[in-house]
Amino acid sequence: MQSSSEKSGISISPSAVIATIATIYFIKKTWHGMPRWLKKHINASDADKENKTEGTDSSENGDFDLSNPSTIFEKAKLMLDLVDQKIDDVMPDHLPNTKILASLLGTVHLYEEMETSIPHHREKFYREVSEGDVSKQDLCGLVQKMEYADWAYDDHRADLKDKLEKMSFDLLRFDQSTEPGRIGHYIAINHVEKVVLIGLKGTSTISDVLTDIMGDGADYYLESPFDENYTSKQIRAHEGILTAALTMADETQKLIEKLFLPCKYRVLITGHSLGAGTACLLGLLLRSRISALRGDCKEYLEVFAFAPPPVLNYDAALACAPFITSVVNNSDIVPRMSLPNLVTLHKLFLKVHHKQEEKGLLASPCALAKDLIKVDDEFIMPYEELSDFYKEIHKNEDVRGEDSLFVPGRVIVLCPIGEEREKGEEKSSKDAVDFFGVIGNGSMEMLKRVEPYLSLFADHLGASYIAHLKAASKDCESTTV
Repeated sequence: MQSSSEKSGISISPSAVIATIATIYFIKKTWHGMPRWLKKHINASDADKENKTEGTDSSENGDFDLSNPSTIFEKAKLMLDLVDQKIDDVMPDHLPNTKILASLLGTVHLYEEMETSIPHHREKFYREVSEGDVSKQDLCGLVQKMEYADWAYDDHRADLKDKLEKMSFDLLRFDQSTEPGRIGHYIAINHVEKVVLIGLKGTSTISDVLTDIMGDGADYYLESPFDENYTSKQIRAHEGILTAALTMADETQKLIEKLFLPCKYRVLITGHSLGAGTACLLGLLLRSRISALRGDCKEYLEVFAFAPPPVLNYDAALACAPFITSVVNNSDIVPRMSLPNLVTLHKLFLKVHHKQEEKGLLASPCALAKDLIKVDDEFIMPYEELSDFYKEIHKNEDVRGEDSLFVPGRVIVLCPIGEEREKGEEKSSKDAVDFFGVIGNGSMEMLKRVEPYLSLFADHLGASYIAHLKAASKDCESTTV
């Protein structure tokens, strides 16, 4: 008896059947692994898109809708192109990548040498360019706030719930769904202390990375000025993070305005990294939208931001001091990742390259990498010359330029207390180091440059923030929520 396929003249081989099944399985797995925001866009019909376009009101604010993948990648590309353009303006075309890498390694080596040979120069510098030291008691209160921020990374609701209950908080909301312009977060309430806690998660998914990359400054017009010291309704902010903050403000405003404030509950917003930047802008937006937070209840909103990227224009960043406390750990690169700082860093690379040529230090990048943590007698340039380099760079800077964004609020920077090391001695990561903190604002000199120490990435980790805050605040006790 002939099969139906043979009767119709169609031949189906077993390999074709297997290939078809494998293809269907692959498509299914790809679909399930696809981010929710991308599925939502694929599922949208053309009619829905047309209706959405027709129903959109024009306003003075730009388009902060990041639901369209083509819009996301276009904005990300524009930002990356802008960075390339600024760096290309600094670096000569003829300089090969191996030379740039060698100058990078030479710069790191220079900083590590100075930390060892002039162990107290950073302490002196940080104190000179700040308003002074922070008290241990103030630092001690920040340890718990950082732990609240770190808890936002928890993937499991039950684990987070247990941690919060130990601090007398009840978990109200746990949302780990992310998409470009939206970040994971939790909301908890402490009925004893009458505190509402909003914890915002930092970068942990590809969607978060896309939010980070959309870092061009975007103008935004507020409903009302957010502080008496900043009468303008216009701010300029990191576009991707502003979008995330707008989403959070839309979701929390009525809850805060209609329920928590009438019941005299304080609102505490905290976050780390991307979550910190979003926390800053969320606090600003809520103060703009809710008049009570600028008046009788202005002390009812506090923001504690750990490792925030530069997200706000100069004047607005300084005006956030009454309600935002930002913390920067040592050489953490993220709070220094502004476009002007990247340009300055590449100018330093170029200066180091010229010094390497003058001194005949044209070793391969591999050879230079081996000596990164070794101390020798040969500085590629003296500390005074490096200081003069930065002074010259910042002499004519425009802090209100369209590319200039700053860490908001009153800013605390943690710094290690210098330790003496013998020549040739390598630094051990196991050695305990004491820390202290200085306070100022986002325009302090140590934040207007990338500090290329070997720890610049490790200093960004939440665990490092907690450890260094504890080291800076040891022997004190905190009773604050």
